[in-house]
Amino acid sequence: MQQIKLSENEIIESANHSSKGNQPKWFVNGIWYKADHMGYEGLAEVVISKLLAKTNITNFVSYEPVKIEFGYHNRSGCYSNNFLKKGDELIPLERLHRLYKKIGLSRKLREFENANDRIKYTVDFVQEVTNIKKFGEYLTAMIEIDAFFLNEDRHTNNIAIIRNPDTNVFSLCPYFDQGLSLLSDLEGFWLDGDTDKHIMRVTAKPFGTFKVQTSASQELYGKQLKINFSMTDVDVILDELKEYYNDEIIDRVRYVIEKQLKNKALE
Repeated sequence: MQQIKLSENEIIESANHSSKGNQPKWFVNGIWYKADHMGYEGLAEVVISKLLAKTNITNFVSYEPVKIEFGYHNRSGCYSNNFLKKGDELIPLERLHRLYKKIGLSRKLREFENANDRIKYTVDFVQEVTNIKKFGEYLTAMIEIDAFFLNEDRHTNNIAIIRNPDTNVFSLCPYFDQGLSLLSDLEGFWLDGDTDKHIMRVTAKPFGTFKVQTSASQELYGKQLKINFSMTDVDVILDELKEYYNDEIIDRVRYVIEKQLKNKALE
């Protein structure tokens, strides 16, 4: 088990809060640490990144598990290397849209009646102001990943691009921030509840329901995500996390992924 002691006074306040709160996080020697806040966000980050390594997706943040001691707390969590190069700036789409259009993207999207128009507007806007190519394919893969792993927190502040201020060149950001996936919020999806009903209750963001925004983005830009992992791969990953999380959590995550794989096979 990996453990680290961090200062409660050095917790970094994020300007881009989750709609369900904000995880304690630290940046130490080029590494980001995040402690669990709602339930088992660290497990979700680790499992998803390790499973993405067994897909056709290559541009994603890799997470590892860790126990974090801070103040009077001792919580499980995760850590990852900083993916920004020196001087690079991470710009959420919410902020990017406000810079160019004077209103936030989330507010602008309310003007459109359907997911197709919301997604197309977002893609066209990003490609116009950044010259990034194939942002539609990039966004579609993100939507597919979120739908499979039931990410309930993909708001417009955690879809982002990278800007080099010296050259003013923009680039795609690796996929990140899957912590509120796999029913990790134990306050909203309690462990002694019906897991199948919990799955049905997960609400997608920011363009529509999981089914609606996935279908819309695939219609516009084609299917992107190719899953190559099996439950054997899932079991290997979950076995490595039993030092950090109890069997009840491990079993539920296994159940959710197995069900999602079965649903995927029926598509």
